[in-house]
Amino acid sequence: MFEAYASQLIQAPVDVVWDRVGGFDSLPRWHPGIVSSERVAHPGPGPGPLRRLTTKDGAVYLEARLEHDAHARSYAYAMLEGPLPVRDYHAKLRVTPVTATGQTFVEWSATFAPQPGHADEAEALARKIRDELLAPGLKGLAHTFLPPAPRVPAPEREWRR
Repeated sequence: MFEAYASQLIQAPVDVVWDRVGGFDSLPRWHPGIVSSERVAHPGPGPGPLRRLTTKDGAVYLEARLEHDAHARSYAYAMLEGPLPVRDYHAKLRVTPVTATGQTFVEWSATFAPQPGHADEAEALARKIRDELLAPGLKGLAHTFLPPAPRVPAPEREWRR
């Protein structure tokens, strides 16, 4: 198994951050690469709710929620379908308080095995998942809590007749 891991310090209280990320369908609200998340009907027995994510570049992922623990502020899911050459993809998002500062520490990790024929790409896949999915998502989340940039007045122009 291979692992991809990303973390981020967020300048907001833990309950506020969890409120933003704790919903299984909340990714489009804070992940800059996800444009939509829609619930999908379950075709039969299996893991929890299903979501279909669509990325900015048109890639589609089908994921199943495996666990959701509001008290521990975490959830886990499995990727059932997607463009990556991986299998047994399981991910977990966890939000914890930084008690000394009132900030929040968010971790997002994924484990997977490469599909047959892609074993030599596994390390590169782990970096791709970290650098193109997990880390940008957490950075996007952090940006949703930043105050808006101050408006800089336009320079006054001297008008001539």
